[in-house]
Amino acid sequence: MIKVNSLISLLKKNNSDFYAGVPDSVLKELSYSLQKKGKKNHIIATNEGSAVSLGIGHYLSTKKVPCIYMQNSGLSNALNPLISIAHEKVYSIPLILIIGWRGSPRVKDEPQHNVKGKITENILKLLNIKYTIIRSSVDLKKFDKQIKIAKKKNSIIACLIEQGTLEKTKKENKKKRLLQQKKGIFLKNFTAKIKEKNKNNLKH
Repeated sequence: MIKVNSLISLLKKNNSDFYAGVPDSVLKELSYSLQKKGKKNHIIATNEGSAVSLGIGHYLSTKKVPCIYMQNSGLSNALNPLISIAHEKVYSIPLILIIGWRGSPRVKDEPQHNVKGKITENILKLLNIKYTIIRSSVDLKKFDKQIKIAKKKNSIIACLIEQGTLEKTKKENKKKRLLQQKKGIFLKNFTAKIKEKNKNNLKH
């Protein structure tokens, strides 16, 4: 397992701080962390193709490599902009793809993910996209090196993340926090009233 902040820090270190993607159960810790940090550089797209297009637009306007996240089942939706625009033999636009790998041969999953899971690596190879399967901090270092090479060559790079790889982050319970605040205000007011009443009793 790895901490999601370790992945985000690695990307930030490579000057990549723009994210666009489609929420995925495997990458929910990433989505949560990005939303928590702010929505300025994080766009939730309607589909994977749109996410890639947003990333391409960001790169053309800033020359900073964007991060596009998606589930592998949505990789097919991203094929057109990846092949017809970003591909190294077309306009050679560097992108970092973060792909939630449902149906990975190593992880038991729902039947509908099995076929796509088995061919996901083949799809990336067919597109000539170098990728890293991230399972530990050692893999993050490998991915870091691949990102640096991709930036020099203006090529697309990807990482595959399996279910359970990203460590769960503690989510703050807003209702619980609000209740605690109300209790605090109540106790403060209650204590003030008791003190006031005691003062009045002493006067009489």
